Amino acid sequence: MNREEFLRGLENALSSNVPPAVVRDNLRYYDDYIRSERQKGRSETDIMDELGDPRLIARTILDTTPEAAEGEYEEYHPFGSFAGNSGRSSQQENAQQTQSENYGGFGNIHYYNLNKWYWKLLAVVVVILFFTLVLTIIGGILTLLIPLLPVIGIVALVMWLVRGPRG
Repeated sequence: MNREEFLRGLENALSSNVPPAVVRDNLRYYDDYIRSERQKGRSETDIMDELGDPRLIARTILDTTPEAAEGEYEEYHPFGSFAGNSGRSSQQENAQQTQSENYGGFGNIHYYNLNKWYWKLLAVVVVILFFTLVLTIIGGILTLLIPLLPVIGIVALVMWLVRGPRG
């Protein structure tokens, strides 16, 4: 894998899942990193081996980006050289599919981001409903017991009088 393939893979994995600014910043970061390491005299192959699979890096970025969401953002294409699916040939798509199968179908993992406002709202509603249910059950039990309290009291008083004060 070369620099272009790495950056294209990273872009494809991030595009439409995070805001365009996040895609742009990460592409710039990894492009600068690769260039700086090349200037230090390292080979591109060594750098690419060190970085690893761009989809794994993208998954880490998705997991650590609060505003990340599956398919909520427009695809981002910073340069013509890192074009997304529209610029890819079917041969390249087949190669990526084969590569995805080699990695155990990593691309098929669906990630649910529960750090959104609507998930937090749902959690609050569920907690409120739970406490409402508990209070309703307790209220129902007390509704049944309160009319019986005088009867229970009279029975206890009669038993006390029959047995005597000593018990």
